[in-house]
Amino acid sequence: MRLFITTLSLLSVIGFGYALAGYGASLIGGEINSVYVINGLSAGFLCGFLAMFLWYRHRKDFFDSGEE
Repeated sequence: MRLFITTLSLLSVIGFGYALAGYGASLIGGEINSVYVINGLSAGFLCGFLAMFLWYRHRKDFFDSGEE
């Protein structure tokens, strides 16, 4: 579960990166690519929400030291 949550967190960063890439094209003289911005923000928020939701449900596993 830890690896899955970490993967979702990384995918949210990648999604927000796509949104910045779509917006950042206008800084170098291009047009804003609204498809990149919308898809990137959607993927970023969705993966971020899922990662935080799953972390909240399984947070006891993260703080368990394994020693009894």
